[in-house]
Amino acid sequence: MTLGGRRLYLIQTAEKGMAWMRLVARGTAGHGSMLQPDNAVTELAEAVARIGRHDWPVRETEAAFAFLREACAALGVEFRRGDIAELLGKLGPIAKMTGAALTSTANPTRLNAGYKVNVVPQVATAEVDGRFLPGYEEEFFGEIDGLLGPAVQREFVHHDIAVETTFDGDLVAAMSSAVLAEDPAATLVPYCLSGGTDAKSFSRLGIRCFGFAPLRLPADLDFAGMFHGVDERVPVSSLQFGVRVLDNFLDLC
Repeated sequence: MTLGGRRLYLIQTAEKGMAWMRLVARGTAGHGSMLQPDNAVTELAEAVARIGRHDWPVRETEAAFAFLREACAALGVEFRRGDIAELLGKLGPIAKMTGAALTSTANPTRLNAGYKVNVVPQVATAEVDGRFLPGYEEEFFGEIDGLLGPAVQREFVHHDIAVETTFDGDLVAAMSSAVLAEDPAATLVPYCLSGGTDAKSFSRLGIRCFGFAPLRLPADLDFAGMFHGVDERVPVSSLQFGVRVLDNFLDLC
């Protein structure tokens, strides 16, 4: 990414934990024309709205705040914790991804209830993609449970850990040298990934994990905005750059 005329290459040193959840509300089934105060759909919809509109607090992690400090340096502004929203506004499209590394998130993604318009169903379900910051898993689930309310229960579709390591060591030095050999003006910056990778599995074996996918991207390309999209792609020149960097990296390792 390019900020203030400087090219920053992001090295993943942390990633959020995963909490894919199914929310279940149970009520009394009945005819849609009658009074139905014990309505599972209503209970579920209210819980989903509370979760979807929840304002998660900014929490400091080493990787995410290291990125913000480097971003401020590139923009020539002072890093101030109280100005994070203003700073994100200056980052362009990448703010969607880097901003998500500053807070836990919970996005409702699926709803399911009923089979007929004039029948109140007994059960309604929703699915939520939850992601929690390293060190804040307990806080995350405490918030979620408070938002659910007493009539809605949660269960896991998938649950996995958050991971984080430090931005140092021989591998970091090799990554830096490999990038600088192709782009002497580069600055390597740690960051926290809002998604998940197989680093979660390798970390259980005591392995330090880094995300290193070197691409020299056009400044106006909304790369993060294409993730999981119908036209997800990278420019050929960016891929060629990455191949050269990875070849340098393997020679150094």
